Amino acid sequence: MAWVMFGYRGVICRWPSEQAMATLAGAAGTSVRRFADAYWQLRPAYDRAELDAAGYWQEVGRRAGRGQVYGEAEVAELTRLDTDSWLHLEAGTVALVEELAAAGHRLAMLANAPVKTAEAIAGLPVTRHFEHLVFSCQLKKAKPAADCFTAALAVLRAAAAEVIFIDDQQDSITAAVTLGMRSVRFTGPGQARALLADLLARHQQ
Repeated sequence: MAWVMFGYRGVICRWPSEQAMATLAGAAGTSVRRFADAYWQLRPAYDRAELDAAGYWQEVGRRAGRGQVYGEAEVAELTRLDTDSWLHLEAGTVALVEELAAAGHRLAMLANAPVKTAEAIAGLPVTRHFEHLVFSCQLKKAKPAADCFTAALAVLRAAAAEVIFIDDQQDSITAAVTLGMRSVRFTGPGQARALLADLLARHQQ
């Protein structure tokens, strides 16, 4: 039986809203534009646990023009707001996960996430349907790097051809396909359900 491996950002959860980013920028004491630029530039290192929360937010603040370092309470608040911004789930995808689990399919998640966000994701009710939750902060590798995918395959003890990968980022889809996975470029739950049904049917032939 094929594995179905979901990405998290933009698939199971929605991307942070403009309001969420504005709230974060306000807590950071910077403009939204400069905050967002620094936030995303440093995110891969944070996802790979090369930066801890304090290191990440201090560097975000420095690049965004913050004139002083953040105190412990400010770091904690930024981390809380950031984590919360990644917990707004796409109901249609949650329903798809539940349907696949009920049908007996083997499910895994491969998510780029820093430690605190990974802990929060792991506590969501939807995650009980996954045999494996694989996070970049644990692997010290992040999508779309090929070694992130090979590390995830090792966790699953699966060959690439046994995995169907669902993600909304084309660079991650390309990396997965290059390794031999079948993939669905996610644009919405209905589209993903239809394409996945076709791939699963082919796998059973």
